[in-house]
Amino acid sequence: MSEESRGDGRAESAKDMEKQLRLRVCVLSELQKTERDYVGTLEFLVSAFLHRMNQCAAAKVDKNVTEETVKELLKRTPRKHSDYVAVMEALQAMKAVCSNINEAKRQMEKLEVLEEWQSHIEGWEGSNITDTCTEMLMCGVLLKISSGNIQERVFFLFDNLLVYCKRKHRRLKNSKASTDGHRYLFRGRINTEVMEVENVDDGTADFHSSGHIVVNGWKIHNTAKNKWFVCMAKTPEEKHEWFEAILKERERRKGLKLGMEQDTWVMISEQGEKLYKMMCKQGNLIKDRKRKLTTFPKCFLGSEFVSWLLEIGEIHRPEEGVHLGQALLENGIIHHVTDKHQFKPEQMLYRFRYDDGTFYPRNEMQDVISKGVRLYCRLHSLFTPVIRDKDYHLRTYKSVVMANKLIDWLIAQGDCRTREEAMIFGIGLCDNGFMHHVLEKSEFKDEPLLFRFFADEEMEGSNMKHRLMKHDLKVVENVIAKSLLIKSNDGSYGFGLEDRNKVPIIKLVEKGSNAEMAGMEVGKKIFAINGDLVFMRPFNEVDCFLKSCLNSRKPLRVLVSTKPRETVKIPDSADGLGFQIRGFGPSVVHAVGRGTVAAAAGLHPGQCIIKVNGINVSKETHASVIAHVTACRKYRRPMKQDSIQWVYNSIESAQEDLQKSNSKPPGDEPGDAFDCKVEEALDKFNTMAIIDGKKEHVSLTVDNVHLEYGVVYEYDSTAGIKCNVVEKMIEPKGFFSLTAKILEALAKNDDHFVQNCASLNSLNEVIPSDLQSKFSAMCSEKIEHICQRISSYKKFSRVLRNRAWPTFKQAKSKISPLHSSDFCPTNCHVNVMEVSYPKTSTSLGSAFGVQLDSRKHNSQDKESKSSEQGKLSPMVYIQHTITTMAAPSGLSLGQQDGHGLRYLLKEEDLETQDIYQKLLGKIQTALREVEMCVCQIDDLLSSITYSPKLERKTSEGIIPTDSDNEKGERNSKRVCFNVAGDEQEDSGHDTISNRDSYSDCNSNRNSIASFTSICSSQCSSYFHSDEMDSGDELPLSVRISRDKQDKIHSCLEHLFSQVDSITNLLKGQAVVRAFEQTKYLTPGRGLQEFQQEMEPKLSCPKRLRLHIKQDPWNLPSSVRALAQNIRKFVEEVKCRILLSLLEYTVSQTQLRRDMVFCQSLVATVCAFSEQLMAALNQMFDNSKENEMETWEASRRWLDQIANAGVLFHFQSLLSPNLTDEQAMLEDTLVALFDLEKVSFYFKPSEEEPLVASK
Repeated sequence: MSEESRGDGRAESAKDMEKQLRLRVCVLSELQKTERDYVGTLEFLVSAFLHRMNQCAAAKVDKNVTEETVKELLKRTPRKHSDYVAVMEALQAMKAVCSNINEAKRQMEKLEVLEEWQSHIEGWEGSNITDTCTEMLMCGVLLKISSGNIQERVFFLFDNLLVYCKRKHRRLKNSKASTDGHRYLFRGRINTEVMEVENVDDGTADFHSSGHIVVNGWKIHNTAKNKWFVCMAKTPEEKHEWFEAILKERERRKGLKLGMEQDTWVMISEQGEKLYKMMCKQGNLIKDRKRKLTTFPKCFLGSEFVSWLLEIGEIHRPEEGVHLGQALLENGIIHHVTDKHQFKPEQMLYRFRYDDGTFYPRNEMQDVISKGVRLYCRLHSLFTPVIRDKDYHLRTYKSVVMANKLIDWLIAQGDCRTREEAMIFGIGLCDNGFMHHVLEKSEFKDEPLLFRFFADEEMEGSNMKHRLMKHDLKVVENVIAKSLLIKSNDGSYGFGLEDRNKVPIIKLVEKGSNAEMAGMEVGKKIFAINGDLVFMRPFNEVDCFLKSCLNSRKPLRVLVSTKPRETVKIPDSADGLGFQIRGFGPSVVHAVGRGTVAAAAGLHPGQCIIKVNGINVSKETHASVIAHVTACRKYRRPMKQDSIQWVYNSIESAQEDLQKSNSKPPGDEPGDAFDCKVEEALDKFNTMAIIDGKKEHVSLTVDNVHLEYGVVYEYDSTAGIKCNVVEKMIEPKGFFSLTAKILEALAKNDDHFVQNCASLNSLNEVIPSDLQSKFSAMCSEKIEHICQRISSYKKFSRVLRNRAWPTFKQAKSKISPLHSSDFCPTNCHVNVMEVSYPKTSTSLGSAFGVQLDSRKHNSQDKESKSSEQGKLSPMVYIQHTITTMAAPSGLSLGQQDGHGLRYLLKEEDLETQDIYQKLLGKIQTALREVEMCVCQIDDLLSSITYSPKLERKTSEGIIPTDSDNEKGERNSKRVCFNVAGDEQEDSGHDTISNRDSYSDCNSNRNSIASFTSICSSQCSSYFHSDEMDSGDELPLSVRISRDKQDKIHSCLEHLFSQVDSITNLLKGQAVVRAFEQTKYLTPGRGLQEFQQEMEPKLSCPKRLRLHIKQDPWNLPSSVRALAQNIRKFVEEVKCRILLSLLEYTVSQTQLRRDMVFCQSLVATVCAFSEQLMAALNQMFDNSKENEMETWEASRRWLDQIANAGVLFHFQSLLSPNLTDEQAMLEDTLVALFDLEKVSFYFKPSEEEPLVASK
C-alpha cells in the first residue's frame, strides 16, 4: 500500500471519528435531558404521595397498593379518593416523559439519516444540514433552466432549505469506493425563508426560461440574490407532488415559529446592517482588493470577518462566526463576489449587497408591484400629463413617457432621492411587467427612450404582439346603462320581452305600470336582472327566470341600456302634459304623472331638460323654461289635475310636495303642474318670435342621470370554469341632496350655538368695565361671522336640493369664490366589480338560485315549474366595490396657502374643542334630568302641601303621569325600602332607579331612608296624638302611600346621582382649562373662587339630611334650591366654554373644516350605502337553498358594523413632498379625525310615496 493511499485512509478514518464523536455528543445530551426529566417526575411523585404512603404503611389498611408503576397505583385508587386527580396527573406526566423519549429517539434517527446523506455530497458549502433542518420532505430529478442553460439536477427539499446537486459519474463499478464514496456534487442551496415559487402554465416561453418552452414547470425566485430559475418535472403528477411538498414546508415553517423567531429575516437583516456600519467605521476591513488581475471594490475576507467578530466579542467561537456569515449570505445581506461559493472562513472575498446595489428586501417584488400600481394611478390623474402621445421617426406612439422625463418627475415628486434610485425603480417596473420599451430594444435607462405601460396598450387594444391566453379577460360588450327597480303589481311586472338576435329586448311596456314609471322603454336592451347577465343566456332561460321571480314576488333590479342624451316628444293634451319641473341651470323633471302622455312618451323623473323644441335652455331660469314649454301648446290650462298620481324624482321631493299639499287650504285648486309665474314669464319673453306657430307636441332634449358605464368580460378560470365579470363606474345617487342635508345639520348646529351665546351677557357682572367693550366687540364680530356662515349654508342647501346635473362635481382648474359645490366631493364615483360563475354542485329545482314556494300550488304546477327551472344552473355572485374621489380639501387648485387644517389646527386644539363639545352635551343633559327629578318630587309631595279638595281638582292632570309610572313599574323589577316607624338606619337592600342604575349612589341612601322613616314616624305619632282635634283634616293631607314612598326613593336616588355627575364634571380638567383660557376677562373671579362657592352649595346629601332631620317637610324647597344652585354654576361654566369656543375658533378655519368634513362624509356615505345595498340585494337571491345562508350573512354583517363601527380602508395617492398635495393631506387627516365621531342609525321603513327606481 502506497503512502498516498495510507494518507487517504487516515483522512477517512478521521472524518468517521469526528462524525461518531458528534453523534455521541448529541445522543448523550438527549439522554441527559431525558434523565433530568425522569428524575424531576420522580421527585414530584415522591412529594405527592409520600404522606399518603406513610399513612397506609402505619394503618396497613390498603395492603394491595404496590409501588411498581403509577398506572397500577391509579387502578388501585378509588375515584372518590382525594388523591385520584393527582395520580391521574402523574400518569399523564409519565406518559409525556415516555413520548418525549421516543420523539427524541426518532429525531436522533432522522439526524443520523441527514448526516449520512450529507456525507455523500462532495463540495458541500455552508453550515451542516443538521444545524437548520430536521427532515427531508421531497427529492427527485428535475430539469433546471437558468442563464440560458438547461441541465438535469437532483433537488432535495428539507424543512428550511432547498438543495440541488449534480449526479457524480462513477468510473469504477462494483468497487467499494464507488458505493461508499460521494454520490453528488454540490451545486447550490436556498433558504426557504427567502424562496418564492410561481406556477408556470404549460407552453409558456419567457425571459426566465431563456426561450425554452416550459412543460410541467414552475419558477423559483431566490429573493436574497434576486435570481430566477425554472424547474420542470417529468409528469404533471410529479409537479403536483412538488407543489404539495413546498406548501407543506411553508405551512410547517410558519406554524413552528413563534415570538421573535417568527421572522428570522428581520433579525438577520438588522444584525447585518449593524455589522455593516461597524465594519465601515473600522476602516481596514471593507476595501478594494485584487485577485487574479481583477480588482473587486468594497469587499472583505471571510477569515478576517470571523477574526474581527471574535475581537469585538460578537461571537465566542469561530464556528459561530461561520454560522453567522452563512446566515447573512442565505438571507441576501452578503454574497461571494462571483456568487460561486457559500460562506467559508478562508481567503475568499465577500461583499455586502448594500455596496453594489444588489440588496433587495425579501418583499421587494411585492413592494415594486404596489408602487407600480400607485405610480400608474398618479400618472393618469395629473392636470399636466407626463404620459402623452409622441412623434418619433415618422411614427406616433400613443401614451408613452420618456425614461429621463419619468426620472425627473419621480425626483420632483419625492418618490426617489437620486437618479440612480429612480433608474433602479424603473428597471423593477420593467422586470415585473408594468411597462416596456416601445420597440423592445432597450432596458430602462436615464436616456430619452420611450416606454409604455402594458395597461395602456390593453385598454386601447393596440398590443398586437400580446397573445391572448386562455385565462385572459375577453371583452364581451361595452355597457352604458341605468339600473331600474321594478316591483310586481297584480301578478305582472308590466313589461314583455322578445328575442332579437339572441338578445332580450323590451317588446312592450304596459301603460301606467311600475315598469313604465321606472323608466323602461320599448326597444331597449336588457343586460342583467338581479345581478345575472341574462343577455348572455338563451331566451328560454331568461323567460323561465322571470317567471320564477314573479312567483316569488320579489322585485327586479334590471340593468337596461340607455343613452346619455335623448329627445322626448310629448303630444299636447287637454289633460295637461303630465310632468312637473323644478330648479334651474338646468331644470329637472320633478315628477311625472302615472299614465299621462309624458310617461307614455318616455319622460322620467330626474331627467335634466337641456333643450325645448330645439332651443337650449340649460342655463335659463325656471320661469323661462316654463315659458318655452307652454308657448307652443294649444291647451294652456289643463282640464283636470286632481286625478293624477305623481311619481317623484326622490323621496325628499315627494315629502316636500306632500307637506305643501297638506298645508294648502281646502278650497284652493292645485292648478297647473307648472306652478311658477307662467304669465310673467310669457310677458317677459316674446314667444312668437321664438316659436313659429303652435305645434302638436312638445320636444324635450333631456340628459339621463345616474348612468353606469361598464365593460362585460368573460374568462376561463384555472379550474376550467367559465366566469363572467362586469366592471362598472357608477355615479352616486342622492349625491347633492345628501350634501344639502349635511349643510342643513351644520347650519342648525351653528344656529343652536348662537342661541346659547345669548347667555354670555351674564358674564358682564364679573367682567371689569374696562374690558366689557372689548368683550362685546369680540362677541359681536364672532357671532356675525357665524351668522353669515349659517346664511350661506342654508342658501347652499337650497341650491343643492334642486341640483341634479351634472351628477358629480368635476375638478376645477381655476380659483372661484365659495360655492355650494365646494362642499361636495370632487370626482366621486363608485367602482363596482361583479363576478358570477356556475356552482360546482347543482340541485334539481334550483334555477339560477330560484326555487318556488310550492305551498300555494298544486303538485302538477310544481312539477311543470321544477322542470322549467331544472334547465337553469345555479350561480354564485360576488360583488366588490371601491369608492374613488379627489382628496378632500378646502383649497382650490392653484391656491398657494401652503398649509392644511392639520397644521392650522394643532392636535391639542382639536382635542380641546372635542372635549368642550362633549362637556356641553353632558352637563345640559344632566341638568335636564335634575329639573325633571324636581318636578316629579313636587308632584309626588303635592299631597303634603295642598288640601284634599285641591288635590282632587289637580289629580286629573297628574293621573296620566302617575299611571304611566305605575305601568312602567309593573313592567320592570324594582327593590325598594320598607322602613318601619322605629327604624332610622339603612335597611341594606338595594334600590333600582326608574331611569338607570348607578354604582355611586350607595352613599345617598341613608338620607333617602331617613326621610321616609322620619315622615312615617312623625305622621304616625301625629295621627295618634291626643292634642289633635277631631275635626282636623291634616291626617288626610299628609298621608304618604307606600307607592309614593317608593317613587320618592327612585327620584331622590336619581337626583343625587345626577348631582354627583354634574359636580364631577364641574371639577374636571376641561372646566379648569376653560377658566384658564378666560381668566383675562374675569380677573376677579377665577377657578378657586368658583370652587369655593360651589362646594358648600352642592353637597346635597349632607344638606338634605340635615333639613330632613330638622323638618322633613322642607324637602321640596330644599330640592328646588339645590336645582337653582346647580343651574347657576352650570350656566357659568357653560358661558366659559362658549366663550372659549367663540374666541379660539377661527371662522375661516371652521368653514374650511366643515367643507372638508362634508366632502369626506358624503363620499363615506356613498361607499357605505353601496356596500349596504349589495348586502341587502343578496336577500333577494332567488335561490331558496341559499336564502337562509344569505339572510344570515347579511344579519352578521349588520351586527358586526353595528358593534365594531363602520370600518373603511382609506388610501391616498398624494405626495407629501409637494406643497399643494401636502396641504390636501393635512386637510384629509382632520377629516378622518371628524369622521370617527359619525355613527349610522337605522330606523324601520315607513310607507313612502311613489319614487322612480328607488
